[in-house]
Amino acid sequence: MHLLVADWDFFFPTPVAGAPLGEHPELYAWPASEDALHVEAIWLRRARAFRRAGVAVPYCRTFLGFWDRFTFASEACLFYADSNAWAGHLFPSNLGSAGPWDSVHLYDAHHDCGYRQNHSSFDEWKAKGPISAENWLLAHYWNGSKVFVHFPPWRESMSRPAEQPLIPVHMSIDDGQAPTVAFDAIYVCRSGAWVPSWCDRQFDTFLRACPVTRRVEVPANQWTQPRPDVLRMIELEGRTRPDTRQPPH
Repeated sequence: MHLLVADWDFFFPTPVAGAPLGEHPELYAWPASEDALHVEAIWLRRARAFRRAGVAVPYCRTFLGFWDRFTFASEACLFYADSNAWAGHLFPSNLGSAGPWDSVHLYDAHHDCGYRQNHSSFDEWKAKGPISAENWLLAHYWNGSKVFVHFPPWRESMSRPAEQPLIPVHMSIDDGQAPTVAFDAIYVCRSGAWVPSWCDRQFDTFLRACPVTRRVEVPANQWTQPRPDVLRMIELEGRTRPDTRQPPH
């Protein structure tokens, strides 16, 4: 059995994730953490920064047609939630089968195989845990699955010095070709701490386009989808801002 995982930030190029710097890298100095501040509240502040700079906000790209390349089993099931950490809790047993996944293929701007700033080694992670959005693939590796990471074409390299994984994993830049397997399960995460709230309508489109009929939102998932429309808020702020110009004499 085979698991396909698609992280929504695969389609959102930013310099902090390895995209070329572009003309305004200062607008993308975005720390990320899976808490209410970074998933929801902070996007209004970041949208205001784009407005002040006179720069259009960025959107997700090239997600239309993504699913067309893959083969899915007739009873394949789509799971979805905000955090990729839930993918570390998804096993063939969720579909009534036993054993590990034969392979797990991740399409993501990050490798999610553990980072040395959090754990010095795979053995340390095994001893201490927990499963998180940064290391959930370790759970599948530990369980005996072959793991593959496919980075988006916009990444300048497959790995950077700060991103050495804790396990041996096959990493490549996505070339548009599909793995030669039929996927039994798909997991999609919105990555709300990494992808702006103004991309949520695009995410809905992406999720609906997945060509499987069995769909399950992770029961413990907690999110607002779509999140508040911060671009509309900024528009309304502009309309209600008081006129500070001096009256004519």
